[in-house]
Amino acid sequence: MSEISTKAPDPMDIALGAAVRIRRRTIGMSQEALAEQCGVSFQQIQKYENGTNRISFSRLVQISRALKCRVTDLMDVFDGADKET
Repeated sequence: MSEISTKAPDPMDIALGAAVRIRRRTIGMSQEALAEQCGVSFQQIQKYENGTNRISFSRLVQISRALKCRVTDLMDVFDGADKET
């Protein structure tokens, strides 16, 4: 018997996806245009942006190039996230 996964997306995947969405919207790019430049479906971009699917490093590089930014620009959301207060 196979089990249906009920595991929620990791908060880091959600944060990275949100950063991609914000950058994409900021430059006025559609999910379809980003998907075409990355060689994936717009549904896959939706899954990345929602944190449902994890973004591999190679795909993150493709996305950052399409969004005309650095990978680190998209990862700024993590600054300080691992530090205890």
